[in-house]
Amino acid sequence: MKKKKVCFITTRNIFNTTCLPRYAKILNDDFDIIYWDQHGIEENCGANNHYKFEYKMPYGKGKLKKAIGYLKFKNFAINIIKKNKYDSLILLPTQTGLLFSKLLMTKYKGRFILDIRDYTAENNILIYQLEKKVIHSSGITVITSPAYKTFLPKHEYLISHNITKIDQEVINMYRKRTNIDKEKIVISCIGSIRFIDQFKKVIQSFANDDRFELRFIGRGSENLNDYCMEKSIKNVMLKGRFNSEDTIGYYLDTDIIMNLYGNNNPFLDYALSNKLYYAATLGIPILVCPNTYMEDVTVSNGFGFTYDLDNPQMSDKLYEYYQSIDWDKFYNKSDKYMESVNMDENIFMKSIRDFIKGG
Repeated sequence: MKKKKVCFITTRNIFNTTCLPRYAKILNDDFDIIYWDQHGIEENCGANNHYKFEYKMPYGKGKLKKAIGYLKFKNFAINIIKKNKYDSLILLPTQTGLLFSKLLMTKYKGRFILDIRDYTAENNILIYQLEKKVIHSSGITVITSPAYKTFLPKHEYLISHNITKIDQEVINMYRKRTNIDKEKIVISCIGSIRFIDQFKKVIQSFANDDRFELRFIGRGSENLNDYCMEKSIKNVMLKGRFNSEDTIGYYLDTDIIMNLYGNNNPFLDYALSNKLYYAATLGIPILVCPNTYMEDVTVSNGFGFTYDLDNPQMSDKLYEYYQSIDWDKFYNKSDKYMESVNMDENIFMKSIRDFIKGG
């Protein structure tokens, strides 16, 4: 049987493509990748060939520079695709699929996977209609939140979860900690720190409350330093960019996970963040905003706490909640949720593997 040639295409850096290791596992690292290096760094994901498009795109730069970057990346990638004549393509995120829509619908119909991980201005009728055509031309379209069906075209989607595999011995080690009667409850936001104004509100809600220590760990945390200095806030720790392999260590030093990005915004209301899965896997309470799908999932499954930043009494309510947790019941509920997630993941892995074999 002829060996299938598969290429992964993304308009992101590899470090921002968190699902890539799972696809790599399914493909046994037998694939090429074409990616946009927006940060000027060296990366390797284990692919056969890494085709890097170098075009720095610092946060906050203008739309014109970004548009030029997209067009240059498109030309760069199409030349490689035509030369290598791939059997199947995997594209992430939605913008990548839209960028290559003509190629996908004419040359790769039924032979590509589109991986949707965010809201992408589907309220724009032109974007929605183009996305609809691309989705219906795909072999598989993957979504990372069932709530995305709210704004996406009607279609049979494959669910994928943003999980990170954690060894059972690590989970057991975390759960043997003393979870109550601590001198300080550590609340951590681990990952890129982008919603600065929102996080200033979070900091203000806990400002100099000796019961809590807030930790913002990741690229962008330095943007909160001046605010903490101006307000003389002492119970906040800031740490910049870190290596991905250090992530689990930061979670092991965390008592409560912070997932307070905001609400009443389609980019935030429907998504399920990877913090959800760290919380459920390790058995860590997670703070979520009201009126979000994250609230629906975590609170109904017994490991989420709705934190309303407009309520001045919320830190007191959180402290009472944390002190009253029945940890055996808490772990049972979070484990039960992860059982359903793992069932979805088995279906996802098999579906992708079968598609590639037959694609």
